[in-house]
Amino acid sequence: MNKKILLVDDEEGIRKVLGITLRDMGYDVLTAENGIKAIEVFLKKKPPIVLTDIKMPGLDGIDLLRKIKQENPHTEVIVITGHGDMNLAIKSLKYEATDFITKPIEYDCLEKALGKAHERMALRQQMINYTENLEDLLKEKTEKLVDVSKIKDAARTSQNFQHLFDELPGYVTVHDKDFRLTAGNRQFRQDMKFDPDLRAYCHEILKGAGKPCEDCPVQKTFIDGKPHQKEMKYITKAGKKCNLFSWTTPLQDESGDVVKVMMMSTDISQIINLRDHLSSLGLMIGSMSHGIKGLLTGLDGGVYMIDSGYSKDNREMMSEGLQIVKLMVGRIKNMVLDILHYAKERDIEKNEVNILSFAEDAANVIESKVREIPMKFIKDFDSSLADKTFEVDADQLRVAMVNLLENSIDACIEDRSKESHEIRFGVKYENKETIFDISDNGTGMTEETQEKIFNLFFSSKSTRGTGIGLFVTKKIIRQHGGEITVDSKKGEGTCFCIRIPEKDIISFRDP
Repeated sequence: MNKKILLVDDEEGIRKVLGITLRDMGYDVLTAENGIKAIEVFLKKKPPIVLTDIKMPGLDGIDLLRKIKQENPHTEVIVITGHGDMNLAIKSLKYEATDFITKPIEYDCLEKALGKAHERMALRQQMINYTENLEDLLKEKTEKLVDVSKIKDAARTSQNFQHLFDELPGYVTVHDKDFRLTAGNRQFRQDMKFDPDLRAYCHEILKGAGKPCEDCPVQKTFIDGKPHQKEMKYITKAGKKCNLFSWTTPLQDESGDVVKVMMMSTDISQIINLRDHLSSLGLMIGSMSHGIKGLLTGLDGGVYMIDSGYSKDNREMMSEGLQIVKLMVGRIKNMVLDILHYAKERDIEKNEVNILSFAEDAANVIESKVREIPMKFIKDFDSSLADKTFEVDADQLRVAMVNLLENSIDACIEDRSKESHEIRFGVKYENKETIFDISDNGTGMTEETQEKIFNLFFSSKSTRGTGIGLFVTKKIIRQHGGEITVDSKKGEGTCFCIRIPEKDIISFRDP
């Protein structure tokens, strides 16, 4: 196994210490003090793994990651971040970094990240071997089938070959120099609704594109006559997106010229999903660790104020410290609940629930918190819903409502630009939908934040948020067949609207 690794950091001390650790782990360590030097070393030595700091002068870690992936998409890149660089860590995963580790670097974290890199490399090699075996099998069978000196019935030979071709697993296609598809096995013809007589362009059939793909492996094989591989995405006629590992092989005439290219593709969607899940899991652990650290720091501060107030017989200080402790404990509880909802896939268990009673229960949870804060909490419930019910999982849907209401509380607490704040919680029935509105006049959000607010691990609350709460909220509402929208303006406030359609509403009770 290639044990070369490129270590990139602008601090000489880190390069020396981390270099010693990596050499003790058996690696041949190459080093670079900046991104420009790293590119030079990478192009010359071609290490399979790169370990780089994310913040460097000039060419930073993100730009270095992108350039390395352009040169070799299969290079495993691990980025090193500070605790305040979580957004950059997320960005690095978007550009297909293998993993990220935080400073100060712990040996176990480094070992796990490197282990993940080697697992991905081994998995990729297994896929290549598998595809090569398919290629060898096809060649072997083809040679036997085309040995006309031993076959009397040419028509039967053609049928046997077509049967073999059709039964090959995955997608198998043949391309000419104009990027037209001249043949496809049975699975490809079925999933892509492909008619070989039409000789359509491959990029039109596979991706609905008007021009050949960038870095096309078929084109490369025509140019150099060698096999090439690439991870690709197909879209079937049924709209299903497939993540594929594709391998090309040249088809030559008697003079050795490449006249066509055959491409075999294996669906690796499950592997990709597993990879993404593991990346999300690693990101969640890093995010959780950072969030918990902030909460524990706040909890320590509250305990210190209580202890200090007790020793000085200062009731005001003790009261303030107690409020901080209560706030931190509440946030820790919410974090744990969010993690449980995210980690465990739960089926909803619907029961008939009175709409107004449900709204009152959610409001009661918040009213007790608002009493301790100088802000108004207004309930705007349609009284005509008194005898109306809907069929929902009340416990889960209540979690979603409370998450949104607590977000409104936080937005009002953070806003220092207004003398008074209010939160309005409303419920009504319109156009065969039960509609919940939660609005506040707090800090509000920019358009960019609104676009990301429901993304997993995105949080606008710095260390006070985990980026799970609103993701879970949207998931619960969708499980009920509903939808959630947000309308907000920076500095003015935010309004969340939740709609539960009639299909989840039981017929109204007779008075």
